[in-house]
Amino acid sequence: MKKFLLALTLLVGMSQAMPAGSRVTLPTGQKIFVSGMNLAWINYGNDVGNTPLDTIKVNAAMKDLQDSGANAIRIWLSTDATHDPVYGSNGLVSGPATQTVSNIKAMLKLAKRHNLVLCLTLMTHNWTNKGISATILANNINMLTTTAGLNAYITNYLTPVVTAIGNDPNILCWEVFNEPEGMVQGWSSPANTVTQAQVQTAVNKVAAAIHAAVPQVLVSNGAASLSTWNWYTDAALKSAGGAATGTLDFYMVHYYGWNGTSSSPFTKSNAAWSFDKPMVIGEYASSDWSTSTSSSSKMQDAGKVDTLLTYLDKAGYAGGMGWQYQPDAGDPWMLGFATFGHSLRQAYKADSNSIKLGAAGNSSFSVSIAASNGGSVTASVAGRVDSGKADTIKAVASTGYSFSGWTGDTAGTKITGATLVIAKVAKDYALQANFTPDAGTNLIKGGTFTTTADQANWELGIYPTPANAGTVSYTAGQAAITITATDTTNYGTQLRQGSIQIDSLATYLVTFDASASAARDIAVTLTTGDWKWQSSATASLTTTKTSFTVELTSNITTAAGLVQFCVGKVLSSVTIDNVTMTRKSSSILPHAGSASSASWSLVRNGASLAWTRSDVVRSGGTMRLVDASGQELSRSSVPAGARSGTIAAPAFGIAFLVLETADLREVKAVSPVR
Repeated sequence: MKKFLLALTLLVGMSQAMPAGSRVTLPTGQKIFVSGMNLAWINYGNDVGNTPLDTIKVNAAMKDLQDSGANAIRIWLSTDATHDPVYGSNGLVSGPATQTVSNIKAMLKLAKRHNLVLCLTLMTHNWTNKGISATILANNINMLTTTAGLNAYITNYLTPVVTAIGNDPNILCWEVFNEPEGMVQGWSSPANTVTQAQVQTAVNKVAAAIHAAVPQVLVSNGAASLSTWNWYTDAALKSAGGAATGTLDFYMVHYYGWNGTSSSPFTKSNAAWSFDKPMVIGEYASSDWSTSTSSSSKMQDAGKVDTLLTYLDKAGYAGGMGWQYQPDAGDPWMLGFATFGHSLRQAYKADSNSIKLGAAGNSSFSVSIAASNGGSVTASVAGRVDSGKADTIKAVASTGYSFSGWTGDTAGTKITGATLVIAKVAKDYALQANFTPDAGTNLIKGGTFTTTADQANWELGIYPTPANAGTVSYTAGQAAITITATDTTNYGTQLRQGSIQIDSLATYLVTFDASASAARDIAVTLTTGDWKWQSSATASLTTTKTSFTVELTSNITTAAGLVQFCVGKVLSSVTIDNVTMTRKSSSILPHAGSASSASWSLVRNGASLAWTRSDVVRSGGTMRLVDASGQELSRSSVPAGARSGTIAAPAFGIAFLVLETADLREVKAVSPVR
């Protein structure tokens, strides 16, 4: 302790005799001492993916940091690839998950509100954690160890995501990895699962791709220790990966006492290491360090946490971020914001000129655009949009889906079918393009259970345990479910698939082949990811494999539909195969309801049909175009209060417009073009 305090005293004296050492230069030109914390997640591995960001909790964390004088927060994104990125059937990355870009934009929007910059961490050493699914683990390893795997990640995921976010002024940096050395040293997987050279190649190639996509943004990498920082020098990265622009803009390393005093930034100044770039200590303990603990990995430097961030500033480092905002249960050095917040306040008090940010991004705005399942969106401006500039957003339906309308902050925008225009951006926007599956489009992924990629789309749910127990195996291209314990509920054991786009008032046909070891019933159920039950049907199984078709109806619209084969209640095992789910063709006949005397006018404009109704629509609903057989051709949403709209319409064949709301259903014949 005395040695530590003596070193600190000497360094304080040096800092008073010369200006603070290295600083991180933001794209705005401001040079800052990075002072903040790691979030690092709200929902581990799922803050990007197919689920909307928990903005309430992220906002609370950012407000706490802002109130304490911090300027930065570090957030993990893909983490271990369980939810993001998406892998195709060939085992290569095919793109980001549905909410990834919109969730990152939501983070940046909150960061703007609290005047923070974000360190956005793409991957962690848990990329090769044995605890994740075997399929994802194999895909992850292939991604990092083969040229095809890494190129697919860069082309299909990294470049589109970074381009969509753009040069946002609330980005501190894109961080390639959190502690990738763990994959080499085997912390949670066999040693050398990925080699040092492969880590360096990935950092080099990813950094080059980011610099190519958005040249202004900064790139860094989180080394596990000062003993490995030199893996990431310019020369080392270029030698491994060959990309001249694949270098870091500043270094980041982590330090905990078990790294050893020889790798401690708290025993010697920044200048003593001969770094050629600014160095940020991206993680260190958030509580007082103690040498009295009985832990086999006890901290080896003694010091009060309140002194350490100020120490890093005075010793010439470019920043420090405590681990982590929420406490790590059972770890005496990771008590979180409760013990680190005062450290942030102390640092701000000592050097506010280096920590306080300019008003980042006040002259630009976030236009956050999401897409439901079945399509994508493009925007004329990447990242933030300068005040007063225009932004044109287009919805692009995937094969088998149709665009059904925009939701969100649409007031004041100009909507023409699948194109939305904001003439002058003067605020933040949150918009979503919605898509509906066409009749006949199979919504089930991997329903033949043939490959490991097919099987990865399914999950065996069992609860509560031990009252319910069972296993699923995939042999001969089918799912074989063995029930070894059961209570009186059929849903206690269930084979299920989620993230399915379903729509209000729509009926779906679920087809499958099934048999059982003894005659029994199972329930096929449609619900949602947050367990809002929709409908169910019963299938009576025998020992002979039989084909079934059941109808399920949705009462709500969501991208989180969930199909369950509920096989509990009876110990008889079940085999399921060839599962499909398609939207049933809709009837066009009017139903009994409120009478309407409204008159209509229809005007064709190329491939679009403009409709006008004499009376306003009192409650929001849907306009569908169906053919004479009842098959849906296209649809669009109709907001409450609307008198008019447009819908895609072919120029041939007899068709009908069907307006459906909560209180009416009207049908209007559409004549073909002569």
